Amino acid sequence: MSRMDEAMQELVDAIKFSEEYIRYQDIKNRVHNQPQLEQQIHAFRHKNYLLQNSDGNVDLYDATDKMEQEYREFRKNPLVAEYLAAENAFCRVVQKVNWTLIEELDFEVGFEE
Repeated sequence: MSRMDEAMQELVDAIKFSEEYIRYQDIKNRVHNQPQLEQQIHAFRHKNYLLQNSDGNVDLYDATDKMEQEYREFRKNPLVAEYLAAENAFCRVVQKVNWTLIEELDFEVGFEE
């Protein structure tokens, strides 16, 4: 196994033992035991993804406000709120890894100032 493969495995192991990953896996499993709620969460996440990646033909402020109103009661569900918070925390871990690699290596993404 190469040094890079070993380091990668160490990173994966470190992430798997992180508080964020453990919390995310726990709540994900609890949500998975409620298929209808899981489907609703995935529908919300999909709609949110499409909104965030819209091509500019949408007034983002109005669309975000509409979506917030549409899902306000749904997001009050403690399990939903906990899932979304755990997912967000874990995504920040992955983002940190990605940005650290980009910042520490000579890699031009082409849009930085």
